[in-house]
Amino acid sequence: MKLLSEKEILEKDGKFVFTLKRKYNAAFGFGEKFDSVNQKGKVVRACVREKCFYQGEYTYLSMPFFVTPNGFGIYVETYVETVFDLTKEDEIVISYEAGSNGEKAKIWLLEGSMKEIIGEFRKLAGMPRVFPKWVLGAWMSSNRWSSRSDVEEQLAKMKKYQFPHNVLVIERWSDLTTHCIWKDVRATSIPMEEPIKYDELDFSSAKDWDDPKEMIREIHEDGLKALLWVVPVYAQDSSLETDCNVERCLAENEYVKEHKYCVMNADGTPYEIPHTWCVGCMVPDFTNPEASEHWFDRFEHLKECGIDGFKTDGGEFIHDHTVKFFDGTTGKEGQNAYCEQYSKAFAEYVGGDSIVFSRAGGVKSPTFSVIWAGDQESTWSEFASVLKAGLSAGISGVNCWGYDIAGFSGYLPTAELYLRAVQAATFVPVMQWHSDPVTNNRCDFTGAWQINDRSPWNISAYHKDPELLSLLRDSFRLHYNLIPYQYNLMLESSRTGVSPLRHLSVEFPEDEKTYDIDDEFMLGEALLIAPVLRDYVSSRKVYLPECKWYGLFDGKTYSGGVCEVALKRAYSPVFMRENTCVALNLKNGKLFSDVGNRLDGYEELTFLVCGKGRYVFADDLNNEIEISWTEHSEKIERNHADIRIKILHIENSKIV
Repeated sequence: MKLLSEKEILEKDGKFVFTLKRKYNAAFGFGEKFDSVNQKGKVVRACVREKCFYQGEYTYLSMPFFVTPNGFGIYVETYVETVFDLTKEDEIVISYEAGSNGEKAKIWLLEGSMKEIIGEFRKLAGMPRVFPKWVLGAWMSSNRWSSRSDVEEQLAKMKKYQFPHNVLVIERWSDLTTHCIWKDVRATSIPMEEPIKYDELDFSSAKDWDDPKEMIREIHEDGLKALLWVVPVYAQDSSLETDCNVERCLAENEYVKEHKYCVMNADGTPYEIPHTWCVGCMVPDFTNPEASEHWFDRFEHLKECGIDGFKTDGGEFIHDHTVKFFDGTTGKEGQNAYCEQYSKAFAEYVGGDSIVFSRAGGVKSPTFSVIWAGDQESTWSEFASVLKAGLSAGISGVNCWGYDIAGFSGYLPTAELYLRAVQAATFVPVMQWHSDPVTNNRCDFTGAWQINDRSPWNISAYHKDPELLSLLRDSFRLHYNLIPYQYNLMLESSRTGVSPLRHLSVEFPEDEKTYDIDDEFMLGEALLIAPVLRDYVSSRKVYLPECKWYGLFDGKTYSGGVCEVALKRAYSPVFMRENTCVALNLKNGKLFSDVGNRLDGYEELTFLVCGKGRYVFADDLNNEIEISWTEHSEKIERNHADIRIKILHIENSKIV
């Protein structure tokens, strides 16, 4: 890597400008990009912006970084909005304003292969975290669960219909005045200067959340982790959405203003969110250690409940470049930095094996946060766009990413949209379904059907399609079959910076035909997934880079090039690359087998291989295994914990 000298960065019209004249065929990265993976020919603004539905050129997760398949990439080390003009042939123009103190940003020229450049970028920005294995299990979430009984109902249905899950996210748990206290639970007697302790809360008026500590214990007994939704605001005026704890909230607002624990305007008054979402709310300043301590004192009772992390929603709240932070920076940096500061503060607060699940972020987010792709409606076009976002995020080093299956809002998805979105999510690190409440007025349930959950059981019942339920269950089970491979890829990403979820160009950078393919992806080096992104189709074209491939489900052999694949309702096309290995947890040597949701062992740790090669496997259970194989033989080179394993050759094994 090379740090450009200040002489190479010119000053023009109040901005710093760097022009790189160099041939390139494509430009990938920039965080999440919903419009296309290849950004060549566009003007890209590295800027965080909350855009509800149909994001287009906007993004929640922005990174001033790109990589080309032509042996170079650029990382601009700043939180100030950076503009990349990629519209000229063989010329890239990068421009940005000075930081709060007038400083130029550092610009790094990175050279090497695409994987090497991604790794060099992550060395500078921070390597991805190895998250606890349970994040790779299935997630269930909804904004309509407004009581303990709603949660218990979903857990009962999960067991009734035999769908494995490991994470449950509760959104409508809080008093929407304080955003930190259980709904209808009172904390009026607790002083502002002291942490809010569980035993000091008044549950006498609580009907919906009468005993959250016991509820979370029950969730844990079912083998799931519990996350709670949060948003970084101090509500006031019209943003006070409930009548509980209003007096305490108003008193706390005065306390926060007096101590300047919130982001401030240039004139010394508290900054208030002017538009988009949470309008009129103040925003806590996480660059101020005392402000952070006060903020998290309010969440201490949730730690005592045993929660396993937070869904850190929002954060795209800095819309004024003149606001001031405690650390001396202004809104110029804060527009991009604030969402990262906020989620990082929560990650440090929960610590240990707990996590944060974030929508917005920046270059450092993969070091502490699991990411989801934000707000999409239940349409085929949104499904296609969110896949592009995941591939862009992967190129940017986001190792643990997912999306709301088939969108979370609007009319319920069609049976085929939901099925195909689930089948794609099977091969994504975070497999999550989530939904808006009916009361958001973005859907029409004027008839008898008033349940908006995107749960597999609700979608199947809504469409009166019992076969659908069985097919969905198979996909969830396949996701669990793949967890050993997924976890090994996450370990790899922590060393190399290369995400498990990969655009084809990352594995095949010399193949120009891959550069504009947005509807296929690789999971690691071994599996190529071709999601079905349209309705009413019986086949789809798939591009396979030049090598030998095996159909994961049909066992057929494929060569490189474009092939027309007949579609089955039971699965979307998946191909295994020659000379690779996939680690699996199976029962009786079969894909789609039920291995449950326990992650502290294996039914059968199985290595599916093809061609010839060598594979090194590790996990969180102290297993270290190395195998080698040819088309006719296999050898266990190392088995550190002496665990029993199987090796299957896809060429001569029937695994479906």
